[in-house]
Amino acid sequence: MSTDVGLLRADAVIVGGGLAGLWAALHLPAEWEVIVVDKGRGPDHGSSPWAQGGMAVAAGPDDSPSLHAADTFRAGADTCHEDAVQALVDEAREALDELVLLGCAFDRADDGSFDLNREGGQSVARSVHAADATGREIMRVVVAEARKRAQRIVGSASRILLDDGRCAGVRVSTDHGEVDVLGRSTLLAVGGCGALYEQTTNPETATGDGIALAYDAGADVADCEFVQFHPTALGAGGTRRVLLTEALRGDGAIVVDASGKRFLLDVHPDGELAPRDVVARAIAEAGEAFLDARPIGAAQLRTRFPNVTKAAADAGFDLTASPVPIAPAAHYFLGGVATDIWGRTTIPGLFAAGECAATGVHGANRMAGNSLTEAVVFGRRAAMTMTDEAEPTGVPVVEDDSEPAVRAIGADDWAKVRHAMSSGAGLIRTKHSLEQALRALAGVSGSSSVKAAATAGALICRSALERIESRGVHFRSDHPDRQRGWDGRHVTLGEKENR
Repeated sequence: MSTDVGLLRADAVIVGGGLAGLWAALHLPAEWEVIVVDKGRGPDHGSSPWAQGGMAVAAGPDDSPSLHAADTFRAGADTCHEDAVQALVDEAREALDELVLLGCAFDRADDGSFDLNREGGQSVARSVHAADATGREIMRVVVAEARKRAQRIVGSASRILLDDGRCAGVRVSTDHGEVDVLGRSTLLAVGGCGALYEQTTNPETATGDGIALAYDAGADVADCEFVQFHPTALGAGGTRRVLLTEALRGDGAIVVDASGKRFLLDVHPDGELAPRDVVARAIAEAGEAFLDARPIGAAQLRTRFPNVTKAAADAGFDLTASPVPIAPAAHYFLGGVATDIWGRTTIPGLFAAGECAATGVHGANRMAGNSLTEAVVFGRRAAMTMTDEAEPTGVPVVEDDSEPAVRAIGADDWAKVRHAMSSGAGLIRTKHSLEQALRALAGVSGSSSVKAAATAGALICRSALERIESRGVHFRSDHPDRQRGWDGRHVTLGEKENR
């Protein structure tokens, strides 16, 4: 090992400072030393604080875990893992109760019960929320608790370190140089890949680091073809788009075309609350679409959706006065590092949770509200397994001339990656467009500055090429129908490949 690389040791190393990683930290043994590697530089830097609509939990009188599961399966298009869904719905209420005990101030009805939003794919109102800033409220509490339990290092994990085939920790690039952070257990919880696209609701740090790191280390990845586009991002602005929460539609906002005609009921009986993939494609096919929130009422909009109303106003639009332009934007990664329902990857000692993990809980399309639930349920499960299976580790030998998997991305190369992914592997794909995207990504993958982004993008394209059908968020216009032969099947790339 090079002498200019620092060394730190801990019981657990958590890569990622979002909800899944920090919730895991809170469920590790109190006596453990825990190091969190976080490339964010502020409380709202990652994706978790930006979750608006709520956390899906069967908390209403007309709901139940079995109905929550049924809606999740229906949205997932016959591709959800049954055991993962069962874990999600069975443990959601316990996680909610724990968040409340820690101090999360969720909105309540007059009788003291949880006020619930209804979002896409939900047959009843199911999303517990804090106005339209649910993720921020949860992270307010969880970050404060995690600071009592874990040490934070600001930097980017550049390589997974292996000791005789077992994960021994990660190498981290910081402003002060590189450091090897070694742990008895390592958890990847680094979020998704939305920033690989030209329009996204995600922060710029959502570059697919988790799958790039894990894949380069030899772990399996799965379901990478499933990238969910949110139907109602504000149709104006730069790469980062204002997210107009689905709860607006749950409260009565409608989607109209350029002539003012409401058209989603012509596409699906649930209209504005149809599964996200259906709504997103219908809006894209309309060419020009608008969200009309006036049916909610100006006073209700300002009271119930203060953050969204302000964000739209800051972008030059008044939700209370007129319809605003909308367009789909890359939102949530359903695939990632392949895990079981306890967070284990195919590399011993390496675990994954949250958006970067592929448990199969979402199938081919995530039901709205399940992302925050997934983070806490599977973050806790990963922590329990890390505790049970931790082993001592030595100092791994690292070849100094090997290239880091993750480095800073140059602006020009970044634009090439985004263009390749948006034009070739976006909301609608074909064999030709995916192959073009792969060629474009290969053209930038020789530079270390874009290796992670190109690797993540290529895995999405390769998986989408392998799935010769359309299902959920994966839509190939050259194969527009769902094929029964693909029911329950998952595209997995990794150690078994000839690579």
